Amino acid sequence: MTLPTHILLGLVIGKVTGNYELGIFSSIAPDFDHIASYMKSGVLKNPILFWKTVTDREDSYGDQRGILHNILVFIVCSMILIYFFKFIGLVIMFGWLGHIILDMLDNSDYWPFYPNKKIDIRGPIKYFSFQEFLFFVCLLIVYSVM
Repeated sequence: MTLPTHILLGLVIGKVTGNYELGIFSSIAPDFDHIASYMKSGVLKNPILFWKTVTDREDSYGDQRGILHNILVFIVCSMILIYFFKFIGLVIMFGWLGHIILDMLDNSDYWPFYPNKKIDIRGPIKYFSFQEFLFFVCLLIVYSVM
C-alpha cells in the first residue's frame, strides 16, 4: 500500500489508542526499508526514476520490503517492546502489524521471511490503483465513524 494509506491506518490506531503520533509513526516506520533500498540503488538521485519506483508494484531491486517487513522480526521486537514498555509497545505492535497486513493486501512483492524469498505474498488489491483508493476511502469512513 502507499504512504497515505499507511498514514490513515496510523490515524485509526491513534484514535483507538489515544496516541496519534506513535500510531502514525509505527504504521509508516517499516517503510524505512524502502529508503535504504532507494539510497543503495541511487533512486533518490533521479526524480523520474524515484516516481517510477514508488508507483510501480514490482520491486526491481528485491529489497524494498526488507527486514522491517519480516514477520519473525516483527514478533520478536513486539514481544520485547510490550515486555518493557507495555502500552507503548502495544501501540507500536498494532501499527507495525497493520502495516504488514496492508502490504500483504496489495499485489506487490511481499516476502514475510525476508531475506528468504521463497514465499512471496501478493494480495488482491492492485498497488497504486483505483482499488487502493477505494480501500483508502473505506478506511477513511471507518476513521470518521469512530
